[in-house]
Amino acid sequence: MEYFLGSIKIMLIVGVLSGIVSMLVAWVIKLIFAVIHRQGASAAAQPAAAGTPTGAARGESGKVA
Repeated sequence: MEYFLGSIKIMLIVGVLSGIVSMLVAWVIKLIFAVIHRQGASAAAQPAAAGTPTGAARGESGKVA
């Protein structure tokens, strides 16, 4: 009976530790995606912040012939 209770305790400890590690890994992945998303948003906002319209930068006048 002592061995059975010991194995139950080890199983619970391993289960809790694996849950903690899993949540930490999920948090790190979520943080990585948030950083990537923020970099993409700031890269998209940089041309607008420069004050140059996208068409004018390419030399397009925007007039229809």
